Amino acid sequence: MKSVAALGIFIVIMGSAIIYSMHQPALADSPEPEEPKCVIFFDPPKPNVNVGETFTVTVLVDDVNNLWGYEIGLKFDRSVLEYVGASTPYWKFVSGKIEYLFWAAGIQSQNGQVELMEFTFQGKSEGSSSLSFYVHKLATLIYHQAPQDYVGWPIPHKVAEAFVTVT
Repeated sequence: MKSVAALGIFIVIMGSAIIYSMHQPALADSPEPEEPKCVIFFDPPKPNVNVGETFTVTVLVDDVNNLWGYEIGLKFDRSVLEYVGASTPYWKFVSGKIEYLFWAAGIQSQNGQVELMEFTFQGKSEGSSSLSFYVHKLATLIYHQAPQDYVGWPIPHKVAEAFVTVT
């Protein structure tokens, strides 16, 4: 008797699972994730400079919502470009292969197109170098119950490199 009751319960559970799964969309039918509109980029994207000339590039983020902080790490060819300085980095780390890492947090959210930092370089020798990010994080805050109860959430984004030519 117990085995018949157990078999009946098993049949009801399996039947319910089959009916439920028949009404769920197939994995192939799920939509592709939307590509982020938010982008971090350099301006100008393709500077041409002479050896010994200094130049400035600005790192901007476009189409951002509720930006509270960011972390960016620059990567470039040190034989072609020399780092001169940056506009008010809150934190900087320089070591070996890790070129330059900057972190900043704001006191209010920012939206739209936001200037993150300006960097000054000098053309060191003839050649070309990409300016890219080995780290790129954008963060927002979402308050839960109280102002002290918050979580930093990442902002989905894409990145664009710059390309510098030194003659």
